Amino acid sequence: MITGSVNLPHGMSARPARASDKDFLAKMFRENRDDIRMADNSPDYIESVIDMQLRAQEGGYGSQFPNAVYMVIEKNGTRIGRVTLDIGPVELRLVDLDFIKKVQGKGLGSSILLWLMKAAAQTKRPLLVPMRRDDITMGRFLEKYGFVEDISASDSMYARMSWFPNADEMAGITDIKPRAAMAGTV
Repeated sequence: MITGSVNLPHGMSARPARASDKDFLAKMFRENRDDIRMADNSPDYIESVIDMQLRAQEGGYGSQFPNAVYMVIEKNGTRIGRVTLDIGPVELRLVDLDFIKKVQGKGLGSSILLWLMKAAAQTKRPLLVPMRRDDITMGRFLEKYGFVEDISASDSMYARMSWFPNADEMAGITDIKPRAAMAGTV
């Protein structure tokens, strides 16, 4: 379990979420649900769906991710996002990554993914990342760095992408950089 602050690229850090972060996390969740707001339904119904999803998230990911670690991302002491990781015995899984609108599209998510890839290589585990199929930018990034889709765990909305570190990456001999995908199983 992660108990202290972790230094991240671009002057960011991550720390375990605290009770005092609840309002920040709820506000960010609500503001970033444009995908649900595009649905053809009444505003009241859409807001009730967002509330339901927020309550499910606040309750934790429960039995699906029993080893989940919930972290707040900060930059210069200001909260800018969240990352939820599931640290399993076989794999490292990105459950959730989100930023406030003000910092979205600035490459911070990519730097978090590279940090996670390094952590996966150091612990000799594959990294699993859920990707919305309509997120073209994320898809290009993941493919560029050698992620492959695990079709058996994907669905029509999300592709489960897997990355397997190679021997040199696990030994710390080479940096994580774009490369062709490796075969492997989780």
